[in-house]
Amino acid sequence: MQIPLHDAPVFDHQPHDEQPLGDGARNAMRAYLQRTEVRLSTLHRIAVAFVSGAGLLLLLPVFFKDEITVLVRVFLNTILDQVMTLDSGAMLSHGLLYLTLIFPFILSLAIPLYALYLLLKDVVHFYFTIYSPGFPSDLMTPTFALSGVGFSPDESPEAKRRILAYQYQHSSAINFAIPFSPERRKAYFDAIINGTERRIIPETRTYDAVAATGALTEETDPATVERFGAAFGLARTLDRQLVEEVATSEISLVRHILYLRRMMLRYMKTLMMFIWTTLVTFIMLPFLQEDRVPRFVIMAAGYLLWAVLVMPVMRMPLNWIYRHLRGIPDDCQIDKQLTILEEQVQPYIRAAIVSAGVALTLSVVLLTSS
Repeated sequence: MQIPLHDAPVFDHQPHDEQPLGDGARNAMRAYLQRTEVRLSTLHRIAVAFVSGAGLLLLLPVFFKDEITVLVRVFLNTILDQVMTLDSGAMLSHGLLYLTLIFPFILSLAIPLYALYLLLKDVVHFYFTIYSPGFPSDLMTPTFALSGVGFSPDESPEAKRRILAYQYQHSSAINFAIPFSPERRKAYFDAIINGTERRIIPETRTYDAVAATGALTEETDPATVERFGAAFGLARTLDRQLVEEVATSEISLVRHILYLRRMMLRYMKTLMMFIWTTLVTFIMLPFLQEDRVPRFVIMAAGYLLWAVLVMPVMRMPLNWIYRHLRGIPDDCQIDKQLTILEEQVQPYIRAAIVSAGVALTLSVVLLTSS
């Protein structure tokens, strides 16, 4: 015999001291949910178009071209040729020159790659999370940042009961959601259920809760119901009330915008870093491949130029944002999440300026004394 849904307290989340919402309020919430779906879809299209797809593929060919390999080869060949002809007295000064050049050279390659590493990390953080509204705070299974959307029980308790009955009384529906063989389904979901101490199963998807709605039959396997509920938990799909769904949508919009703005700005900084490093390499290569030009003087001057301007280049996207103010009026109002890359690499860049300056001085001194 089926139990009427209104007799099952599992979906009753509304405090008893609150007045039921009128039709106008409910219609406004439904319209809002439609708008948030469009906005979330737009945010994800931006991420896919400019960062995770063709955007990242644009960065690598710009940087990993033959020019970098040629520069490394010229640098190593010049050092090896000089080492073979130097006497012991000149070895110390030339060794210091090599060391002061190697540091900005390695840094010019490391900083763009580090920026790319942070960008890839931002992509993962944008799409995945270990926290979801409505789930236990100590449940930390990785999941997609966009949670599933269930039909709100307070919209129509009878409709919700029929939805549950369709889901659990048709084996094809369960097989569609969890398309594993019986053996793998048991091993996979039982491991997740036991590993999370059953917290992965939403409260409204436990066997007792679903059975209380009258949606199950006597032939329904309790273990299958639990595993099906675990699938809903992995997809972070809850049977939320309409108010809870609206609240979750607001939170989701905030989360996606916070991550997307940092990711997009990081992408622009990374692209600028790749372009600036590649441009300096393009400028140096013709001179380095000419035997009549002092190579170490060119390299030291090139990396000094790179180190001096790399911070303004990295800062350029933020300056574009404030272009109508002719500069950033107050750094304190800028979110540190948007400037974390500059703050992390600034000490190394200052050291590179000093190192490249010493290398330029040494190379000129050694050139004039030879």
